[in-house]
Amino acid sequence: MALLLDTHAAVWWLTDSPRLPKAAREAVATAVDGEGVFVSAISGIEVALEDSRRPMPPVEAFVEGAEASGFRMLLFDMQDAIAFSNLPRLHADPFDRALVAQAQRRNLTLMTADHILTKYPIAIYRL
Repeated sequence: MALLLDTHAAVWWLTDSPRLPKAAREAVATAVDGEGVFVSAISGIEVALEDSRRPMPPVEAFVEGAEASGFRMLLFDMQDAIAFSNLPRLHADPFDRALVAQAQRRNLTLMTADHILTKYPIAIYRL
């Protein structure tokens, strides 16, 4: 399965956080060697914008770590914007909806701990 990591899943992988379960770590490692693990440019923006309430690594370290982990960088294009605009507003966070739009367009499984995202018609790997 090809995975799109949401921002927190990617950060948890990169920081070796115990919040990322062992089974999820194994799924990511398997996908890196298989159909691929993707990290969106949207996550890069989200990391860059985060504040002290939810500490994030510097965006440069986030990108370097994702690349070193063998993750594929996923750009957000105009077709993603159209898909985003067509999504119901089940989730208030535009970053999460943008990730849903990308996962939907590319038939990727979104790895997330956000239970609200399970309401969208996409494949979810629930953390």
